[in-house]
Amino acid sequence: MGYSGPTQPDPPSGDSAIIQYGYVPSLAMGIVGVILWLLVAGPHLLLLFTKRGTRSVHGLFFFSAIIEALGYGARLYSHTHIWSGMGFLIGVTLVQIGTILMTAALYKSVQRGLKYTPDGRRLSPMRPRSLITLFVILDVVWVLMQVGGQYLAAAAAGSDVTGDDPMFALGTSELIFLAGNVLQAITIIIFSVFVIVILRRSDRLLAKADPNLQYPFLKPLLVQILVSCAVFFIRLVMRIAEGAQGAYGFASTHEVFFGVFEFVPIFLFVVLWAIRPLYKFIFPLGHRHGEGAHTTEVDVVPPIPASSAGSAEAKV
Repeated sequence: MGYSGPTQPDPPSGDSAIIQYGYVPSLAMGIVGVILWLLVAGPHLLLLFTKRGTRSVHGLFFFSAIIEALGYGARLYSHTHIWSGMGFLIGVTLVQIGTILMTAALYKSVQRGLKYTPDGRRLSPMRPRSLITLFVILDVVWVLMQVGGQYLAAAAAGSDVTGDDPMFALGTSELIFLAGNVLQAITIIIFSVFVIVILRRSDRLLAKADPNLQYPFLKPLLVQILVSCAVFFIRLVMRIAEGAQGAYGFASTHEVFFGVFEFVPIFLFVVLWAIRPLYKFIFPLGHRHGEGAHTTEVDVVPPIPASSAGSAEAKV
């Protein structure tokens, strides 16, 4: 569906011929977004400095919240500068980059949970570090496609007003945006399958758990990761619907859909990890990083048989 909002056929330098969001970003939405993201960044900042062993995960959540707050700040700018192309580009880019850090925190949580589980590496279908690298790279590529497709679609719609030749046609730009969201949704599904495999394998491991070893709360951690994936998936479904309708379809041009299906899910996602932080799962008996909380099978030294001990004493 093509753009049907206000236009300026001869825009000043730096301005667009159309309102690129498809609507004037709400002042209330921008203020609420900035305040709430800064508020949820606080607990993660505290966890970043006080809970060793989980700093990388909460650091990712903290910076994602700050980037999201900046993105909503850019939306506030677009509220008063409705024709600004740069304001639109910065806004959509920052909001998308923040989600890369959120999903990276999920991938890292799996790796940390397996690290603190005795013999935990055997549970994963692939090496945990390779898992993180692969899925983060994929997320970066898919998000770049989403941002690029969204901006190119806005530029193409503006070119229809000014009569200029766009870099890509509107339909092609919309397909790039749609493909980026579909591929990221598939990636989240594949990651969720990996987590389910680890969860199923953990049943067998924990059934034979050594009572002398300390195990993290791996199953509750994996369940929380799956819940987070489901919440994030809701956002992607909405964005896929927007892409299917077109850059300036009904869903894309009504900010209420953005607020309910894009802002709320990922905000609750980050709040969940502030309320139920990672250390509560991997250090169930208290945070004792470097003091025996991480115990693996190689740490258990088998006792020396009495006969061997006697032989050793005789040699001495």
